[in-house]
Amino acid sequence: MAHLGLSKELALVGLVAASLTACESPLSPAELLALGQAEARWAARPFPDYAIEMRQACFCPAVASQWARVEVVAGNVSRVVVLETGVDVPLAERPFFPTVEQVFNYIRAANSDDGLKDLVVQFDRALGFPAYVSFVSKPDILDGGGTYYLRNARPVL
Repeated sequence: MAHLGLSKELALVGLVAASLTACESPLSPAELLALGQAEARWAARPFPDYAIEMRQACFCPAVASQWARVEVVAGNVSRVVVLETGVDVPLAERPFFPTVEQVFNYIRAANSDDGLKDLVVQFDRALGFPAYVSFVSKPDILDGGGTYYLRNARPVL
């Protein structure tokens, strides 16, 4: 009889371990702490309106894969300029260029995305903005995932 009890205990431990693995999120507790600290640094920056350079690697329109200067005024993207050409991105294509705050929101939302295998984030040490964000989809998700690159945040004058 004692053997049967141990067997049930092992089965229960296995079930709990499997359910914890299934609910595992892409960001670890330490990474979530780093995310909160980075958001706090970004919120404490000395300038409310900013410009930041950004590009994406994804299955998205070509304009999003080019380095562009994204200007954010009063929390909204007010202008996007392709760095290589100096050409303004048309209004209809601006949604491909999120604010830093939106990228933080994407990171938080992705942490509960069942289609993601991993979420890799690196933050700017001084200002806290996400400098590199890679959404790594599970292998059975076609055309999934993508990466944001951000750099050179500065005040909009």
